[in-house]
Amino acid sequence: MKGFAATSMALLLLALSPACGGGSDIDIKDFDTARFTLSQTVTSGGDETQLVAEGVIDNRQQALSVTLEGETSPGTIAIGPTVYEYNETDQLWDAYTESGSGPVGFGRPYWPQFWRDAVQVQNLGGESLPTAETTHYLLTFNLEDVTEWLQLAEAGGEEVVVDLVRAEAEVWVDDGSRYAVQLIFRLELTIAGQTKKIEVTSVFSDFGTEVEIKAPEGVTATPSP
Repeated sequence: MKGFAATSMALLLLALSPACGGGSDIDIKDFDTARFTLSQTVTSGGDETQLVAEGVIDNRQQALSVTLEGETSPGTIAIGPTVYEYNETDQLWDAYTESGSGPVGFGRPYWPQFWRDAVQVQNLGGESLPTAETTHYLLTFNLEDVTEWLQLAEAGGEEVVVDLVRAEAEVWVDDGSRYAVQLIFRLELTIAGQTKKIEVTSVFSDFGTEVEIKAPEGVTATPSP
C-alpha cells in the first residue's frame, strides 16, 4: 500500500498548502460527505500499471477511507495529517503524520483549498455526463510548488531529482448541486532519470451519505521525514 499512498492517494487527496488565488473562479460548493471510485494508470519505462479503488470522504473531519478492488477492508485511512496504511506482508497497520511545513501538495480532499491552489482555471463549457449536466474546467498548477512536494513524497525526505513537465486537472461540476462529480488528475515527470506519467480518475457520488471513518485501534503515528 505504500506505493498507493505515494501516488494515487497523494493525487486524489488534495491540497493543504497556502492559497494561491486562481481556483476561486470556479463556481463550486464543498460537500460534507461522499462516496467515490478511483482508477489510476501509471506509465513508466514502457510499462503500464493500473489499479482501481473505492472509498468514502468526510470533509467535516478532513478524512477518507480507501479500499482497493478485490479487498474487503480499507487499505488506507487518512484523518487530518495522519495516514494509516495496511501492510499486507506483515498483517499490521503502519502510520505516519505528515509534516505541517512546506507544500504538503495533493494530500487531502479539501476541495475549496484545491481550487484556490490552481494558478490557472479555464472554463471549457457545459458537458453532459451520465449522472448530471455539468460545467467542465481545466486547472493547471505551479510546477515549482508541485515539484517540491513530489521530491518529499517520492524520496521520503531524501534528496531526489524531479523534473516536472505537467500538473493539471480536469473537473466536472454539477450545474445543480455545484459539487464536483468527476476529476481527472495528470502528472508527467522525470524522477531519478525515469519518465513517469500518472493519470487518476475519480468519480464522486452519494453526497451526504452516512460516513464513519475511524483510526485503527492501538496504532501510533510517527512524523514523516
